[in-house]
Amino acid sequence: MLDVLKTSAAVLGYLLLYATMISGLLLIPFGIPGQFLIVAAVLVLILVAGAGAVSWWWFALLLVLAVGAELLEALAGVFGARRAKGSLAGAVAAMVCGLAGAVIGSVILPVIGSVTGALLGTFAGAYVVEYQRTKTSTAAANVAHGALLGRILGSVIKIGIALVMIAAVTVALLSGAGS
Repeated sequence: MLDVLKTSAAVLGYLLLYATMISGLLLIPFGIPGQFLIVAAVLVLILVAGAGAVSWWWFALLLVLAVGAELLEALAGVFGARRAKGSLAGAVAAMVCGLAGAVIGSVILPVIGSVTGALLGTFAGAYVVEYQRTKTSTAAANVAHGALLGRILGSVIKIGIALVMIAAVTVALLSGAGS
């Protein structure tokens, strides 16, 4: 009977781990850094089950991937604005206003509002700064469009990295000791 309880608890624990990791993955398109939820889930697993389930080395790798994903997303928006001949100030404004838009949008309309707010904020931030700089709406719109495409590309990259993180956890678990 004790073995059945242990097995049931382990199965429940792994189901909870994967539900949490998939939730983290699903949060990313809404502008929420869900890859850190994946990292947190693995940390809880290590603290509860020990480093025999997933080693600290794997945890460190996941943490590096999560931080790297966040940096790549930010740089993709900056790259998109700069590629469209925008200024650094326009690129930074796109990044800051995208974040502000996500926060404001989530207050107005949870979940969908954060995505819409992030996209509108990214576009508006780049547009306003570039219009002030160039005094032409066409140039400002081109830079804003570039920043928006960069942000979307960054989110796609971050989703890809989160999928790699989930695969890495699976490999660590299947390898037995994760080491």
